Amino acid sequence: MILRYEKISKDNIVMASRIQYKIFPNSSAYLKYLNEIQRETSDLPINFLVFENDIPIGVVGLYDMPEYSDTIWLSWFGVLENYRFKGYGSQIFKDIIEKAKQYNKDFLRLFTYEVWNHDAQQFYKKHMQMEEYYTNENDDQYDIKEGKCKIFGYSLCDKPIDYWNNKFIDIASEDKDHEKSMELMKKDGII
Repeated sequence: MILRYEKISKDNIVMASRIQYKIFPNSSAYLKYLNEIQRETSDLPINFLVFENDIPIGVVGLYDMPEYSDTIWLSWFGVLENYRFKGYGSQIFKDIIEKAKQYNKDFLRLFTYEVWNHDAQQFYKKHMQMEEYYTNENDDQYDIKEGKCKIFGYSLCDKPIDYWNNKFIDIASEDKDHEKSMELMKKDGII
């Protein structure tokens, strides 16, 4: 299976945002996509709309946190429901690992929510090399009433993956950005 990865741009941001929102109806990456488009560099973050032929099937992205120089993070990785359980997610994961290696980081990680992203948990357990709960007391996970945040990891080099051990990742600011992003999507007529 050969997939095409189109960097999110002003020409496809509406389509990418609608697909991302369809996959993740509780949150929005629109504001992140807008900020990325306005940057003039090819550095991280980078986000892609994924196509099979000319049909958009999902989204995927990579970003980093400068304070953790050994890690690159997987973001907004999702496949539209009609394309799930057909190998697309596995292929996107393999392809994004190759893209991640270009940034010379040791580890690929992602955070997800045990309940909200329940369906993706089995995929991550199969494809990632480690998982752990994230319970940093300084990170206000304000509306998680059930379940916990999890971090999954994958080694991009010959070093074995190490545990994240609750290092601060600032989920609270991510959640605030999602709220602003949802409002902006409504204002711009995307949803």
